[in-house]
This record gives sequence, structure tokens and C-alpha cells, in this order.
Amino acid sequence: MTEAGQVPYLQFGEVQWWYFASDGSGLPFYDAYTTSQFASQFGRSMAIITGNTVQPSDHPQEAEFLPALIGAFTQAIQQFVTQSYSTAQFEVLYPCDTNDYPFTAVVNLPISNWTSTALNCFKTENFTFTGDYNLVLAGGSIDFPMTLGFPAARAAHLVGISGADTPWQKEANMATGTCLESVVLFALDQYCLIGYQPPCLSSDARSFMIP
Repeated sequence: MTEAGQVPYLQFGEVQWWYFASDGSGLPFYDAYTTSQFASQFGRSMAIITGNTVQPSDHPQEAEFLPALIGAFTQAIQQFVTQSYSTAQFEVLYPCDTNDYPFTAVVNLPISNWTSTALNCFKTENFTFTGDYNLVLAGGSIDFPMTLGFPAARAAHLVGISGADTPWQKEANMATGTCLESVVLFALDQYCLIGYQPPCLSSDARSFMIP
């Protein structure tokens, strides 16, 4: 990107803890590094968190430790990249729908690290809300970065393209009307496979009738 004359831009995509436990055995917090770091800090093994509906207040130390680990991870990447590319910019992609549960809403949002000072842009997505025809929740997702202190000009929203029976186009219009930094449609292959036509381009030309 630098060689092409562009500003290096890096997105932290799914850098969060996975959102669902499929068999009740626990969410994916138990790799060797995570468990050893937790034991070193708190002097005990991590509790087994069996689902995303668990209340953070039931496991306050885990709820404190897990988002801090994500924040430290993204911060380390930023520091490494900016050593070579000092003008690099960073954004995070945060799925409001899959984090719309008590435990993952806390452990997947390192608010001390993902601030408007540290990040250039906070981008949201919510495929589930779109698929459930819930524009109220989709609107909350669009506005979510602003609740964290990001101005609209440094917030973005990713809209999942789907069939004509879902309100994804209305969602895109809502996001555009909020004057965000960008509204992204995901993805081009879906757009083409479904057979949507591109919108008509505006023109400065005038039309009139000649009698």
C-alpha cells in the first residue's frame, strides 16, 4: 500500500472470542496461553463458561481478564506495524448481533484499548438483525460506535447483502443517513449472484421537451 502511494490501513476483524458454545462444553477460552496467563494472575484455574448468556458478575475475574487479553493483542499489533509504517491507520470490526449476550458483550469489547484515541474507525455489522428483519436493532448497531465516543465521521457499518425479502437496503440507507465514514456492502459475489442491478448514476445533464 505504501509503495502504491496509499496510507496503510489494517482492520482487526474477528479478533474476539468466538460467540457460541455448540455443545455446552464451554466457550473457547481454554488454550494453553490463556489458561496459564489467567492462573499466573489470579492463582487459580479459569471457571468453565458454558455459554454466552452467563452473567459477567458471576465470573468477575474472567470478565476482567478476557477482554484485556484481546486489547493487549491488538495493541501489540498496532505497535509492531507503526514501527515500520508510522502513518498506518487501524479499525476494528465488531459484530453487534453475535455479541448481543451478557458475557460476550463484555469479554469481546476491550473498551480500555478500543478507544477513539487508539483507533481511526470503529465498524459494526449485524447479519442476524438483518436476517430477522429487525431494523430497530440494526439502527442500534449503526449508532453503537457513537456510544463509545467515536464521532460519526470515524464510524462505519457493514451491511450483509441478502435476498430482496430482507431489509438490507433500508439498513444501508439508514447507515448512509447517519453520515458515517463509510457504508460497506458485503459482498460483491452475493450482489452479483442474486442479480441486483447497480443504481442509476446521477448526472448533471438536463432533459427537456422540444415542442
